[in-house]
Amino acid sequence: MVLVSYAGRIVVVAALAIGLAGGSRAQQASGLTPQFEVSGDYSYVRANAANSGGGYNLNGGSASFAYNFSDRVAVVADGGLYRFGGLPSGLSSTMYTYLFGPRFTFRKVSHFTPFAQVLVGGGRLNASSGGISAGENAFSMAIGGGVDVPFSRHFSIRVIQADYLLTRFNGISGTAETQNNVRVSAGIIFRFGSK
Repeated sequence: MVLVSYAGRIVVVAALAIGLAGGSRAQQASGLTPQFEVSGDYSYVRANAANSGGGYNLNGGSASFAYNFSDRVAVVADGGLYRFGGLPSGLSSTMYTYLFGPRFTFRKVSHFTPFAQVLVGGGRLNASSGGISAGENAFSMAIGGGVDVPFSRHFSIRVIQADYLLTRFNGISGTAETQNNVRVSAGIIFRFGSK
């Protein structure tokens, strides 16, 4: 039910952004390649617990910085903070991700800018209950892409970004296990300079 609610919000934001883009001069703005792009996104993560058949809903935000080497290739640094929902009373947990890698952008499309990326790095999981805190670091990777809609030379809307988010946090046995997660984001992008 919660997943449907968040998915509905993302669809509404996407429809509004695409509708507004039709009346704008986005095709002119998309012809310019910015040197730097900074984004701030709302992110929803569906985290799956390894070998348990269960999962968790996380809400939070992510931010990225991209340096465009050309109109098609960029290097990206992406950081995120996500809070677990639906935990028992008195227990709180937060997941952090810090990822780096290439992004491939297709700027020749006139009304929107699709992209694909492969990011690797790490994650951190913190939990606290009754005044006791614990945390661990693990490998993390994100593979996915999204669609940006340019509104001006310096501003775009990230209509949607969807990533397969792999993490390798320890399981109940204490050994690293693979968690296959999904991250869906939407937000704004500020663009600086030009190539």
